[in-house]
Amino acid sequence: MRQQPILWLAAILFIGGAVAGAASIAGSQTDPLISKSYALGTYISQVTQQAKNQVKDIFDTKVTANIEAVEKKYSTTALETEMQAAVIAALQSDVQTTLSNAQTLTANQGTEVVLTQGSAVVSSGTWINLTTGKLAQTGQAVSLNQMYLSADDSAVFTFRSQSNLQISGTYQIGQTASSTGQAQYTAYADALHTLGLFSGTSKGYELERTATRLEGIVMLIRLLGKEQQALTFQGKHPFTDVPDWANSYVAYAYQNGYTSGVDASTFGATMNLRYLDYMTFLLRALGYSDTGGDFSWSTADQTVVDVGIQTAQERQTILNTGKFLRDHVAYTSYRALFAKSKTGTRLCDTLIHAGVFSQNQLDAVEQKGL
Repeated sequence: MRQQPILWLAAILFIGGAVAGAASIAGSQTDPLISKSYALGTYISQVTQQAKNQVKDIFDTKVTANIEAVEKKYSTTALETEMQAAVIAALQSDVQTTLSNAQTLTANQGTEVVLTQGSAVVSSGTWINLTTGKLAQTGQAVSLNQMYLSADDSAVFTFRSQSNLQISGTYQIGQTASSTGQAQYTAYADALHTLGLFSGTSKGYELERTATRLEGIVMLIRLLGKEQQALTFQGKHPFTDVPDWANSYVAYAYQNGYTSGVDASTFGATMNLRYLDYMTFLLRALGYSDTGGDFSWSTADQTVVDVGIQTAQERQTILNTGKFLRDHVAYTSYRALFAKSKTGTRLCDTLIHAGVFSQNQLDAVEQKGL
């Protein structure tokens, strides 16, 4: 059995992702593929020996037994895939932990992280995706089941949902200060925008500011797949505080029983959208009825946990901010797309059937690993 070449390829994959393929291609801002000289020259003193030791231990004890089966695969792509899967499987003995939304992982140089479930973004520092051999840019979503190496101290991942990960190295767990009003969920707003469900203003997404009741009702109509009907609706509403552009939305919502306003003549268009109000909207979009006894407004926050829109810890994170931001609207709306409705179907599938967006559009969004 020709074991040495296979072991060397596996070692290259583990230590440097696709570094072997990058050796002849210099990195650049437009194509940040890491060259062999860059990777080894920068990290040889601290990282390379650590990686070599791990490779030897893993291959000696766990991976070598699978080499013969892997050799039967002649495709380079298939071989790389098998080896990457074998390495990740071998790391099961490393520390496994679960982090929740808004928590951070700050890693020291040489720490390796694999996100196996959930979502996160690169917040700061230099991370190398060892699976692809590329630098992970700040703000970029962390890909599932790919290995990331912290290339300097204080490199940070920020988690956008409850997430499971495997860690080898030194790190610290922290919490973001979401109460500062800083946007946490831009990637979710981007995803909803791609699907035609979330729009910005002349100032952009404005995720940092408190959402309004009017914005909440517009989002409800979009999540119901009824925006086109609302835009062409000819009915009327009794409210005097609705801007002209939103008259058809509010009239449609009023005539269909989605809202009754704050009193007989006031909709409360610019009033702050409350957390429980929007959780009620999301549950209605999923086919649950508060008037029919499926849930109540006062306990809607628990019901959204029960149906899988968010976890109890994620709910508490939002409540701790003391306000409901457009940022939170984007996050909870995206999560609602993949929750099951009262009839057992996912909201996203219902919207595809209604022609709001296509399966290809949804697939492209899901590939971002949110």
